[in-house]
Amino acid sequence: MSEKIIYLNGAFVPESEAKVSVLDSGFNAGDGVYDVTRTFAHRPFRLRDHTKRLFRSLRYTRIDCGLSLDEMERATLEVLERNKAILAADEEVAIWQVVSRGPRSSRGNHATGKATVAIYCISIGFEEFARDYLDGVKLVIPSTRRIPPQCLEPKAKINNKMNHNMAIFEARQVDPHAIPLMLDLDGNISESNAHNFFLVLDGKLCTPSSKNVLDGITKQALYELAANLEIEVVEGDFTPYDAYNCDEAFLASTSPTILPVQSINGVKPIEEVPGPITKRLIQGWNKLVGLDIVEQALGHIDGADGQRLLTEWRRRSMT
Repeated sequence: MSEKIIYLNGAFVPESEAKVSVLDSGFNAGDGVYDVTRTFAHRPFRLRDHTKRLFRSLRYTRIDCGLSLDEMERATLEVLERNKAILAADEEVAIWQVVSRGPRSSRGNHATGKATVAIYCISIGFEEFARDYLDGVKLVIPSTRRIPPQCLEPKAKINNKMNHNMAIFEARQVDPHAIPLMLDLDGNISESNAHNFFLVLDGKLCTPSSKNVLDGITKQALYELAANLEIEVVEGDFTPYDAYNCDEAFLASTSPTILPVQSINGVKPIEEVPGPITKRLIQGWNKLVGLDIVEQALGHIDGADGQRLLTEWRRRSMT
């Protein structure tokens, strides 16, 4: 298989030749930001919105990437174009834009030069989450709390993910396949390690206040879909009590888009997933991107098991 092509500091190079110094701020201090979109049918989803969010993160962290927003977007599209030839028809990629403050001095403790800018494609591992569309994900609330906005603004996508990693470790001690659902310091639900959280209460689509979560591009697109479907959206403070008593719930993020929730700390809001509102949003998303995201994911499960799951999905999507 041919190597993917990566943009690194102005050059397009094979993945094996993309090297970053051990003195780089991103490596030794987590001093950087990033953003990620994905393709649907090899087309990037809302790249401009993701790139704008990257530049908001750069402004917040006082990093000058040396590129304009338009230049960053053009370089990102060029990376995708250079990699399309080696992508299989059923393959999609997550497109990463990563910027660190750049190399640090080997004498003293300060950045010495220009920012490090990398743009690259990662093939989406559909098999990692395909079954979750039918089984639903198990959420576990860990003791590790989301870093509060008084310490670090959650709206910025910061390279250092240790806070989220600690939450993952705790959740997986309960269940190896669990995903953490993190709380803020006041005990309100914030987000998972990589997803926005939605719950349905009395027919309303509810989600935690943006003061404690990353303002997801997928989340904003779901607001638009909900408006088109005449589903009321409510932002606010929600506790585990609300999650235990919700009608249904799901996670939203870039690669899987919408993942139904099976249980929260063992409590099941619904017996068969996805729930009715989650199902309507998935169907709306399919129209938005021009393909069935669940069928695409299930298509990466080989053999009879894949066919069984596909048949079951079609049954559920029709009811």
